Amino acid sequence: MRPLTFSDDKDEEQKWLPGGPQSAVDAFLEFVARHRDVDNTSFGIEDEENEEALLFMFEVGAICRIRWGQNSRNEYRVVTNRGDYRTQASYFVRGGFTALDRHGPWMPDVDSFKRARSAHLRQRAARDAHRGQEAPGGVRDQRGEELRSQFDGSVLRRTHPRELRRRLEVLTYVDGREPTTVAGVTHCGFGNGGGETVNAWFAADGRGLVVTFDHTSALNSSDDARAQAALYDGVPADLLDLVRDVPEADTTLGVSHPDGGTLVAATGIFTFSGPCAMADGLVSRLTEARLGVEDTGVGWLVEGFLAMEDFTPAAVAEAVKWWSAEDIARGFAATAALDHERSATAPLDREAADRFCRIWADAGYNDRWGVHYVLFDSRTLEEAGEDREELLRLIQTLGLERVDAPPGAATGEVWVRTDPRIDAELEHWS
Repeated sequence: MRPLTFSDDKDEEQKWLPGGPQSAVDAFLEFVARHRDVDNTSFGIEDEENEEALLFMFEVGAICRIRWGQNSRNEYRVVTNRGDYRTQASYFVRGGFTALDRHGPWMPDVDSFKRARSAHLRQRAARDAHRGQEAPGGVRDQRGEELRSQFDGSVLRRTHPRELRRRLEVLTYVDGREPTTVAGVTHCGFGNGGGETVNAWFAADGRGLVVTFDHTSALNSSDDARAQAALYDGVPADLLDLVRDVPEADTTLGVSHPDGGTLVAATGIFTFSGPCAMADGLVSRLTEARLGVEDTGVGWLVEGFLAMEDFTPAAVAEAVKWWSAEDIARGFAATAALDHERSATAPLDREAADRFCRIWADAGYNDRWGVHYVLFDSRTLEEAGEDREELLRLIQTLGLERVDAPPGAATGEVWVRTDPRIDAELEHWS
């Protein structure tokens, strides 16, 4: 790694040095977020040592890679999705100008870029028109996109499922219960004694579902079977099965399902089949009722515990008053043995780990929260080729958790949950 300089149209500059607490990509994107405005839309990363730079031109949807000196070159790329900026910045930070060769196409001049951008805009307009014909009224749900974007920065979204599960298990014990595992699926649940509950199910393959229930919320549909079922729309079938016909208990209130049986009552539904996301039905209800994510109850029922930098009995006792100090201490003590087991990491297949890291260095990066390795971003199956097939074998060999790519991702993209064993290896490849 080498020192970098961030700059914008207003001559603002920020130096970044290796070894600091923040990665270069995160520091640059924060710089952009602080300074971007209607009249300040171009931002650059400059590598003075190697006489190279990467320029983001948000207003025209372009990325320009620049090399000056004896072999000077300026080349342009069309931005095709919002993830392009982070992806290209990651490759440039890692390997400079040449690291971007395989992540084009790069146009040699402005005229070529304009033609490519026009073609891209025509294709996008055609796709949007097709979607518009399928959507009610032909109107794109901007409000839903805003809600999803808001949630993407939430505490729940940026918490690794491994840590989420650990804390929910502790809180289950604190509440006087024990996590139960049936057919490879572990259930955690707790309540505040006043009717509000949190339930979570985690499968052996890493997939999971978290539901909150706040009986005071405008989303409470426990007396309306159809409305409650609609809130679960979009939840993958294997995860939906986890909340069907669950025996009613203190934390799991059953609501009749229109097709028979029951569903667990919920005001917030969050899936972990891929990156943590709100159920489509929940987003639709929030949009229709002009409500916010806070109305799900996830903020005070779950995220308050996740936001604690030090998750200790004292911190929990200070945050909530519905458990006694004795209950909290007993719950933490009950999970001490589990924490010890988790701290013992399984040995790695050295050859497989090395090959995984090589593929990551060539075609991957970590998402902005460090929860996932994202590989072959924006590539089709054909473009990813045999390397992708090898990657899938390596994931299995290393015992990593592959998850579904987000909606709209390219067919070749692969998302894998980060693992501390691999993270330690990747420190040598960053």
